[in-house]
Amino acid sequence: MAVRTNATVDDVLRLASQGERYELVDGELVAMAPTGFEHGDIEWQVGFVLGTYVREQQLGKVVVGEVLFQLGKSGGLGRAADVAFVRQERLPSHNDRAGVFHGAPDLAVEVVSPSESAESIQHKILDWLEHGTQIVVVVYPTTRRIALWNRMGGSLFHDEEELSLAPVLPGFRCRASDLFPPARENQD
Repeated sequence: MAVRTNATVDDVLRLASQGERYELVDGELVAMAPTGFEHGDIEWQVGFVLGTYVREQQLGKVVVGEVLFQLGKSGGLGRAADVAFVRQERLPSHNDRAGVFHGAPDLAVEVVSPSESAESIQHKILDWLEHGTQIVVVVYPTTRRIALWNRMGGSLFHDEEELSLAPVLPGFRCRASDLFPPARENQD
């Protein structure tokens, strides 16, 4: 549920310090529910796969855990990516990393929660792309599918289908299934 205000990303950070989780859309605070175990497990897996490649290639930084990005100059739009990548040359100095990141990540990953509507996911994708994110990866846990979005449109991948994140991560390729934690047999 959105709360009508003229809030800024500074308000989002202040509320976060009080244990309240929000994104900011057109100056409105939009509550974020805590993520479930599966959601967190997928975030970790995606972060691990991307982070390993990024570190080996020294391309920049992968962050996880709903890091807040201020999109636009007004401060009225702040999105929190489940996983994000920022190129080396765009990283803030060490002293400027404590707060919000000013600008869009080069790559944003959204793990779809059961409570999210198709409309809200599409709105997030458009916000990322319209503010400079080059690729948005959308992870669908229930169907184990991956959608890749860029300004030209989207593509859907599953199972052993191979996806590329070029040009954002040059040379990176993986199977769609690699972005999901390995299935675990029920051991009652």
